[in-house]
Amino acid sequence: MFLAPLAVPDSAGLDLRNDMRFLALERALDGASRAARAEQLAKGNTGDVALDWAHLLDEAEALAQAGRDLRLLVVVARIMTNLRGAEGLAEGLDLLAETLETWWDHLHPALREGQLVREAALRRINALYQIENADAGILGDLEFNTVLVPRGLPAVSGGDLAAGAVTASVLAAEGPTGLSAAEQADRAARHDARATRVLTACRALRDTEPEAVAQLETGLAAALAALARLEAALAARIGDDPPTRFPALRRMLERMAATLASPEAQFSRPTQPAAQAQADAPATPRAPTPAPAAVAAAPASAGLPARLASRAEVATCLDLIIDFYERNEPASPLPHLARRMKKMVPMNFLQLMEELAPGGMKEFRNVAGVAEDKGR
Repeated sequence: MFLAPLAVPDSAGLDLRNDMRFLALERALDGASRAARAEQLAKGNTGDVALDWAHLLDEAEALAQAGRDLRLLVVVARIMTNLRGAEGLAEGLDLLAETLETWWDHLHPALREGQLVREAALRRINALYQIENADAGILGDLEFNTVLVPRGLPAVSGGDLAAGAVTASVLAAEGPTGLSAAEQADRAARHDARATRVLTACRALRDTEPEAVAQLETGLAAALAALARLEAALAARIGDDPPTRFPALRRMLERMAATLASPEAQFSRPTQPAAQAQADAPATPRAPTPAPAAVAAAPASAGLPARLASRAEVATCLDLIIDFYERNEPASPLPHLARRMKKMVPMNFLQLMEELAPGGMKEFRNVAGVAEDKGR
């Protein structure tokens, strides 16, 4: 439909910039703005918005018969993204790329005459850059839209999924400047909690709904390929010096894919213990063996000490607990508690009191005669 020739051959049809139908379509999308989505979150909902995306696509299809306008097609790509997620985004980006490949000479906004190639196409470039609009474009929609819905766990948005691939150093580099040490620590803690929640959801879904994760992975790969095609199609027509890229959208998609591919997001079923496998095996006659003179006491568990002798061994055991639950019961909250316990292992008494009951520390210090450490 969007790539078909118009009624008038070799023509771009109407310039839709000031067409009342196009302006009405843009106003309808105000309900999916960043402000509207943030309002949903403030109410305790997800960042999804209840627009009739299928109806909006029908409106865009009807409008496309009047004129082939890149500004309209960017809106179409956004509608497709909201209708079908990453797969819809791939379809929308492919539509934009094929439009440039097929209809460059018959497309609005029109090229400006008497200028260099890139300057002549500046309005088209600006129209395409709207896909990276974080307030009212595909980039913002990806950030807020739900992409995974694990049973019994909070929904995961595209922004959540991308955050799972952000390391501590990247978080600090991309954060606001001028934050105090306490503010930086709080920001890092909130990010860690978000990433842990996302990775837990990924593991749970790989166990219960692996096809949903696989579908998202396929869609993200297709979207990245379509974005590369769009960049190549544009470079073939305006040159690549300087290159015209869409780095913010690419970074979002790559981070979403990286989180899904990370080892922490995988689910693996435990292998059958050797003792159990031997018990389940059919009995076979064995030759008698002489009884040993003495049998050494077996350790409590292979690789583990019978008794903990240091804080380091305590931390190691907590790591094993975390690993067990993340592999076998990914929806369990116990790994979060174990991580908090591990953080407290090296603390002294006062630090533990402050961690567990910060509200009572002032009274305790007064009674105990302990001066407060102003450097904390």
